[in-house]
Amino acid sequence: MINWDYQKGMLQVSASLHRYYGLDSEYQSDAAVDEWLQSHHFRCVIALLIDGMGTRIMEDKLSPDSFFRRSLAEEVSTVYPPTTTAATTAFQTGRSPKENGWLGWNQYFHELDDQMILFRSHSQYGPKEYPDYAWTHLPILALQDELNEHGNHADSVWPGWGQVNPCDTYEKILIKLKSLIKDPDLHYIYAYWDELDDLMHRMGPSSETVTEMMQQLDDQTDLFARSLPADVGLLIIADHGQIDVRHYHLDHDRELCGCFRKAPSLEARTMAFFIKPECMEVFPVLFHQKFRESFVLLSHDEVVHSNIFGPGKAHPRFEEFIGDYTAFAISDLQLDYRKGYDLRGNHAGMLDAERMIPVILYPGH
Repeated sequence: MINWDYQKGMLQVSASLHRYYGLDSEYQSDAAVDEWLQSHHFRCVIALLIDGMGTRIMEDKLSPDSFFRRSLAEEVSTVYPPTTTAATTAFQTGRSPKENGWLGWNQYFHELDDQMILFRSHSQYGPKEYPDYAWTHLPILALQDELNEHGNHADSVWPGWGQVNPCDTYEKILIKLKSLIKDPDLHYIYAYWDELDDLMHRMGPSSETVTEMMQQLDDQTDLFARSLPADVGLLIIADHGQIDVRHYHLDHDRELCGCFRKAPSLEARTMAFFIKPECMEVFPVLFHQKFRESFVLLSHDEVVHSNIFGPGKAHPRFEEFIGDYTAFAISDLQLDYRKGYDLRGNHAGMLDAERMIPVILYPGH
């Protein structure tokens, strides 16, 4: 069996924000964030999530006197799997992936008989489009939306593809934030930036190009933070880190693919398998022969009882999404099925470099 830390992590940080604004949370709040919020009594809090900026990336790419590192309040665990779909949804809702049903990049929906990319409402392996399907069939309530429902004015800022306050550069994100906080009635802003994660996928986190981008992000954020008025607080967090990965072309393995009744889903480093009834016993034997050193394989029931995807009451569709077996990466290997061969960096496995994320607080205590 495998474990994940849900006692000091992203959900506790989210709980602190929820409670600061008078909203309920089923999780214990984060002591450091609570102290920061209560000692400053901010009129507005900006929660800036930089995709992929795990603490191991920060340590590797930035000097100790950089803004991000000197403003680091603590290191916490993200949710499992450490991937954008699961983690950003968990942070915004204050609920674990197990609770909200957002587990990974793509998930199998029986009524569609298809593996759908949640964020894109598009088939993972084919051309089919399912407009707004994920949002209507796995509805979520983000903190900024919940605050607005309660009459506590909140907003959000997104990359260029976003529908609300889209910004196509990080500099424009910061400029937009400066503009929004001029509104004296605005109390919370969620901001999200994805370019660092995208670059690491393409170049690998060990790339010097990633170092350059990290230093640029650090410099820009430092200037931005120092320009904030005293009644605005900046909390910076990540959804996960990244590692350089090796590849196994699973779709070229006729022996294993012959066991599949459906194509696998979720992630290349946390993969859900749907197995033919007659292969239920032989599949784990074959899998262990090939990947014993690189993956932990759990049966459906073992996953249900492990709480790896989080504590709390399981979403009604949770058991459908985890398939018959789920594989969890414990090395740098990922399983490519029709896609992903070109990625040099990835995440969604069990390594600390994927799991550990920063909580950066400005101004400090």
